[in-house]
Amino acid sequence: MRVTKYLKKINSVKNKFLLLIISSGILLFIVATKQIFAQNLTSDSWIIQFGNFNVTSGEKSSASYNITDTVGQTGSGPYGSYGSSSYFVGSGFQYIYQIDNFSFDISKTLIDLGELVPNVHSTDSHTLTVTTKGAGGYSVYAYEIHPLRLINGSDEIIDTTCNTANCTHLVAGVWNDQSIPGFGYNMTGNDIPANFIDNTYYKNFADDETAETMQIVMSSVNIASQRQATVTYKAGINSSQASGNYETGIIYVAVPGY
Repeated sequence: MRVTKYLKKINSVKNKFLLLIISSGILLFIVATKQIFAQNLTSDSWIIQFGNFNVTSGEKSSASYNITDTVGQTGSGPYGSYGSSSYFVGSGFQYIYQIDNFSFDISKTLIDLGELVPNVHSTDSHTLTVTTKGAGGYSVYAYEIHPLRLINGSDEIIDTTCNTANCTHLVAGVWNDQSIPGFGYNMTGNDIPANFIDNTYYKNFADDETAETMQIVMSSVNIASQRQATVTYKAGINSSQASGNYETGIIYVAVPGY
């Protein structure tokens, strides 16, 4: 077998090293006298700074998996040393797939609790749907602009404290005693807070008027595809509640994680 030897001297930024290539295979033998720096590639119409050419990169899939990869790039991967507590630097072609469509959908935006009568709870619900390909997952927060309040008045339906006055905007509690008035919500489905143990557990919403901090109602650190959760709203009154139409606004804030 004829073996051709090729010896080339390459000058890099403040560096000199030898590159040996053998035609029966490729043998890369580098002896560097100093730290190696990437070179700039230029022409009259373009410039590539610190260029790097991969062996292969992109999306691969089969019936059972989907992956992205970068093969051959020097130093691909996550680099925590170039980050902080709130971000990191990801090097490699596949990291562009973290930047993808993020969608948040609410199945309906009008919740109608109907005519309330004393000692009978009334409910209505809608569904939240989240899709994101961000490697950092997502979070959905919620808060109320104020308690259920009489339109053109000041009377309110209080935020529920549940059966034994043990639930807040932070902690869920059992609320199935229809003689207990109030306004609150329950959640079932994907990625919901763990303290919604079943459909009898309720919270009240964080109240923006009193500067309560909005709370997470859905979250995941994983990629999400059509993740759904149902929010059930419930209200009840006692016989002393002033008659009239009551309303509030619930604000949802959906945040992708990248």
